[in-house]
Amino acid sequence: MASVSNPMTRDLSAGVSDQPQAPPYLPAAVLLLAQFILMWAAFFILMPSINWPASLGEPPSIILPLILQQAGPVFAGYLSYLLHALILIPLAILLGRTLAMGRALGNFAVALGILAGVAKAFGIVRWLFLMPGLAVAYVDPGASGATKAAIEVVYVSFNAFAGGVGELLGVGLFAGVWTILVSIALLRLGGGARIIGCAGFIAAAGLLSTLPSVIGVESSILLTLSGIFWQLWTAALAIWHLRARSVENIGISSDARAAVRSSRA
Repeated sequence: MASVSNPMTRDLSAGVSDQPQAPPYLPAAVLLLAQFILMWAAFFILMPSINWPASLGEPPSIILPLILQQAGPVFAGYLSYLLHALILIPLAILLGRTLAMGRALGNFAVALGILAGVAKAFGIVRWLFLMPGLAVAYVDPGASGATKAAIEVVYVSFNAFAGGVGELLGVGLFAGVWTILVSIALLRLGGGARIIGCAGFIAAAGLLSTLPSVIGVESSILLTLSGIFWQLWTAALAIWHLRARSVENIGISSDARAAVRSSRA
């Protein structure tokens, strides 16, 4: 005998299936918090081991032996830093949905977020592979003066190139403009998001302020402070996403209870 389904059950199921897909608030919050934690993990690993980031300006004769002496912390710290950079790629995609950016703004923001993540990762990965290899060759007792001089040239040249791509393009330009677009989307949402959006413009200005280093105008203090403020901004954005998810869950529960009551009427 064929079973007969309850029409109200069918209607209720259809109503649930017709609901638009919920924004991925929780995954976005997790990624925001993960990149925040990974960044600070990198800092607290590298700072005591090689005096990072101040040591980035040291000559090869000082930094290369130090990299070899602190090989374990250097690898762990820069791996954490690399993961922090790569997280920006999926994060940019998710924020395009959670902040309701729309097609034009969303596509532009996603593209910039991906470019920022890739450029930052390119600038970081040299410390995991190339620089340790150069350090081994540099401290080799059999290395001649000419060999060490050649290694120093490679170190300085690639450091300038990869560092420029990672810090100027990845952090300064791409991440700076991406932060502006995210802030615009937050302002459009209104409410508490407007506060984070306004703070985002300040964070973006800090990142963009590092670009004049191309012409020799730079400040290590400004670079450090802008990075810290941007990280605090992402933490605030993570908290906003968690609150948005809580509000959404409350709304879904209320709708479900209302649907059940109407089905019993």
